[in-house]
Amino acid sequence: MTTDESQNFLAMLKTDLRAAMRERKAAEMTTLRGLISAIDNAQAVPVSDKHDTYVFHAFGDSAVEVPRRALGHDDIRALVEAEIRARNDAAADYRRLGRDDKAQELTGEVQILSRYLGPHGSS
Repeated sequence: MTTDESQNFLAMLKTDLRAAMRERKAAEMTTLRGLISAIDNAQAVPVSDKHDTYVFHAFGDSAVEVPRRALGHDDIRALVEAEIRARNDAAADYRRLGRDDKAQELTGEVQILSRYLGPHGSS
């Protein structure tokens, strides 16, 4: 997945989010928003020790703009798998504690996320 492909993947997620909003699918909206946020966070550029002090800059000053990290196909897949793994672990904990309702919610989220593990992340 090239940079353009990762942007296409995000665009697809946002399109799916809009569709879920129109259809009032609350669980799908929450899950997709979480996945979009996870991808945005993964694309964030790490802050180094050069940024010890905050300096005010004019809005839109190109001196402070940095390109986001490009995520490849493997990065996106690993991120989706990590999201699935986290939800499966939490669901198991909820079941162990007798909260089958919460476990079922997380299992539903896993099913939604699993749609994005395909060859091109297509839903």
